[in-house]
Amino acid sequence: MMRPETEQLQTIIRRLLPLLALGIAWLITQFDLTPVIAGGLAGYGIINVILLLFLRRYPSVTNRLLLGSIASDLLFVFWCITFGGPAALTVVQGIGALRAWRYRFYSLWPAFLPAIIGFILFLGAGNAMTFTTPTTLASVGSLLLSLVVVAALIWFGDRRNLAAREWRARYDHLRREQKQQVANLEESNNELRDRLRRMEALGESLRAISSSLSLDDVLHQILDSLTHMLGVQRIDDVALTLARPTGLEHRLLHASEHQADWATVLAQTVMNSKRPVSLDGFQITQQPEWQPLAAHQFRAALSVPLFDPDQPDHIRGTLSVVSRQVTTFSPAEERHLTSFSIQAMIAIRNAEFHVQLSRQQAVLSAVLHDMADGLIVYDQQGTVYLDNAVARQIIAQSMARSGNLANRLIELALRVHHEGNSLSQEIVDGETEQARFYHVHATLVNPSADTRLAVLVLHDVTDQKGEERQRREFIAKLAHELRNPLNTLKGFLAIVLKESDNVGKLTERQREFLGEVEDSANRLKKRVEELIEINRNGTNQLKLRPIRANIIDLIITTCIKQQQQAHEKGIDLRWDVPDRLPDVIIDEERISQVLTNLIENAIKATPNGGKIVVSAEQHSQGIYVHVTDTGVGIPADQIEKVFLPFYQVDNGIPVKKTHLGLGLAICKQFVEAHGGKIWIAHSEVGKGTRFSFSLPLPDKAAFDMPISDHASV
Repeated sequence: MMRPETEQLQTIIRRLLPLLALGIAWLITQFDLTPVIAGGLAGYGIINVILLLFLRRYPSVTNRLLLGSIASDLLFVFWCITFGGPAALTVVQGIGALRAWRYRFYSLWPAFLPAIIGFILFLGAGNAMTFTTPTTLASVGSLLLSLVVVAALIWFGDRRNLAAREWRARYDHLRREQKQQVANLEESNNELRDRLRRMEALGESLRAISSSLSLDDVLHQILDSLTHMLGVQRIDDVALTLARPTGLEHRLLHASEHQADWATVLAQTVMNSKRPVSLDGFQITQQPEWQPLAAHQFRAALSVPLFDPDQPDHIRGTLSVVSRQVTTFSPAEERHLTSFSIQAMIAIRNAEFHVQLSRQQAVLSAVLHDMADGLIVYDQQGTVYLDNAVARQIIAQSMARSGNLANRLIELALRVHHEGNSLSQEIVDGETEQARFYHVHATLVNPSADTRLAVLVLHDVTDQKGEERQRREFIAKLAHELRNPLNTLKGFLAIVLKESDNVGKLTERQREFLGEVEDSANRLKKRVEELIEINRNGTNQLKLRPIRANIIDLIITTCIKQQQQAHEKGIDLRWDVPDRLPDVIIDEERISQVLTNLIENAIKATPNGGKIVVSAEQHSQGIYVHVTDTGVGIPADQIEKVFLPFYQVDNGIPVKKTHLGLGLAICKQFVEAHGGKIWIAHSEVGKGTRFSFSLPLPDKAAFDMPISDHASV
């Protein structure tokens, strides 16, 4: 951009240019020019006009056109000197001065010719110079113009020198800035190269520690990779510390375990603060807590925490590096070590999971191999997903006997998949004496969101079934052998007691003894009947004779029959039933026996002055019957066992036990045969027990059966 003062000066020159042109024209008219000089002057003017046009049209070749214009000036000067027209040199001087001014920013040398022409004319005029002639005036004017041009050359030269110095100073400043920028770029490039090297080392390290699933190999690879990442020359030792339940466990690259006191100090500090620790030589030597580091002559240390990926606030250990060089670890190295620690902890967790998985797999394989029962796992399509040797042997034996155990197991697995509940079922494989009995428990597991598996456990109960069959046969024979002598004994006792006059007079003492014998015989007969009933359950010989009955009448009748026994023990036996309940379809004799057993058990368990209440109510699931007493109660840990055959409750309270423990088992057998359920609603030792059982409500078709002739009381 042109300076304001320069633009103003050029404006003034353009305005004075017509006066200068008129002066030159007047000056030319004052000279007596020969035709040769006049022609040369005209040619000179034409050449300059052409050069001017070229200068405006082709500014990129200004220097070459200026050389052409100077050549035309010199040619015209020689023309004037040769043909005796020195006065015309003023024209060359004026045009050259204008040209030099116009192109002063391109070069100063075009001004030398206008500068010397005035001195040449002035010296040529000599002593003959008179100020009244035009020639003299032209020489003086040319001299003045030369002086002005020389002054301008000096001024512009000084300005150019000043500008050159300024440009030189600016150039030097820019050069220094450039050198600084180059140095900064080299430093950044070196840092970037160093970062790239560290990132490549980090990547190689991560690939190395991720390539193995052995925990020992992973820990050793972490230490080795960390040394190469930070520089083998700088690092004197590396410690990987893991927090174990028994304390800190150190893995060192160069030192042994007993030399890990410095690693313990760093690990404890990092784990307490949960932040990285970076130490220089001054801190290590001056602060007493870092004495173990100073004892090993370490001058720099860096330790970062190992955070648990599953619990970000929990620290599993630390990564520590130490050096005997004075150079401290930079923040960039701290960031790299922190990034490395995250990936290292992930690799450690993966290795730990692999070790744990391997152990679990070994345990599972041992369990599957050594377990006595067969185990088969089916997928949703009924395909075997996993099995053990026992299961394969059982299936092979079934196929050898032409059994269909495999198909029945698949059906059970598909049923579990469909219903989604655990199932237990007894499967008989075969129909001959070689049939095998299996108790199969099936359950559904979901090891993952898109996987559902049915696990079947096969327990061979063939031997138990044989033992149960032998036991039932023995009990049946024993009961048969006992029942006949008992009936004979009871018959003769009845004759002796009722017809004592015919068989001999009995004293009161004898009659009392024989009454005790009769009671014992009745109790023994009842025990035999209980054995027979419980034995029928195992042989599927229990037959029901269902009729339409009113449960209210049955409850009242049974309670009346047991009131005498309760009254003898000082127990208040009562019933609490609604006025109306729906009729049920039951075997009256069996349900009456259930009520009788529950009431008798309550009488035995209730001390003198106690109370027994028999109640009933209707629910949507059926009729609920409750027998509630204020007796000794049942301990909580025995509630689930009271319905087992031959089980007798031990509640720590001395009670005379004159039974085999079959009453509740028989009750459970009878109630479940009716499609109901029996349970202990609540029980507390020393305060009483409530037994409850349910009977299902019949459908409408069942009401076509005749109602019982049971008398209402």
